[in-house]
Amino acid sequence: AKMSVILTGWYESDMGITMIDETGSSLSEIVFRLQRQDRDFGHTDMEFELHFPDGTIKLVEDTVARIVTEK
Repeated sequence: AKMSVILTGWYESDMGITMIDETGSSLSEIVFRLQRQDRDFGHTDMEFELHFPDGTIKLVEDTVARIVTEK
């Protein structure tokens, strides 16, 4: 089975608060997908948790912000 991670949380969009619950192969893969849907993604207020297959949970706002600036 392929390992996947789950990103949950919210970010501020034109519509107000947008809830996120996305599964993907990696955090960056999920971030790129969300950026394609909304170019503001990662540049506004946000709160995100990344859930790993082993049950670990990490706060990843800083990482998300870094991924979207490096792109």
